[in-house]
Amino acid sequence: MRLKKALLTLPVGAIIFSSCGVSQQDIVSLQREIIKVKKEVVKLKKEQKSVKKGLESLSNRVDNVSQMASENSLEIEKLKMRKSNVSTTTGGGGYISTPSAQTQTTEVPPNKSDVDVYREALEYYQRQDFANARRLLDQIIENFPYSKYYDNALFWKGQTYYREGKYEEAIQYFDKLIKECETGKAPDCNKLPLAMLKKAYSLINLGDIESAKRVLQTIIKEFPESEAYELAVKKLQSLE
Repeated sequence: MRLKKALLTLPVGAIIFSSCGVSQQDIVSLQREIIKVKKEVVKLKKEQKSVKKGLESLSNRVDNVSQMASENSLEIEKLKMRKSNVSTTTGGGGYISTPSAQTQTTEVPPNKSDVDVYREALEYYQRQDFANARRLLDQIIENFPYSKYYDNALFWKGQTYYREGKYEEAIQYFDKLIKECETGKAPDCNKLPLAMLKKAYSLINLGDIESAKRVLQTIIKEFPESEAYELAVKKLQSLE
């Protein structure tokens, strides 16, 4: 504000000085000062734009890392399930079957366990067949509420909507996971910090920046040892 006032008053000062017997050299010198100040203003504006681009770049990098974290989490889960050597075929041997087309229902076939259904859901998710992934995740949510995969199913169902850009639907399932972890209903809450992170990202995409900041601050305060912590810190910095 002071800079603008200075720019406005300087030309007037030059006229007054000229009428009071100020030399032409003084006026030229003053004009040079005005040009110098204007150049400084342009420089500051360029620096401001550079900082803004830097923050946007940081935000994009954080988003990419977050996506990688989600995908790595998926791979880790699949590896753990392979290690458990649980078969999805009648022949045994730990073979992981390829998901086949099924009818649109949440009823679980008699010979299918929660492990079988969950594994197939992750296979569909990795193929980006989110509709079929959700159908199988619903079987876990509705038929195996005490399964150790229950909270994971809620997370990955929210993630399917997130990947499709349906952020309001994604938040519904992230919120369900958060609430059931808080009330103790969910038997295993290993995905809680990541669900909160993805909720924050969804809020940002919906334009609710202040709510997103509050969620990120909660992650930073309550989950300093989680994989979501560093991502939350960097994302919050990019929003300041």
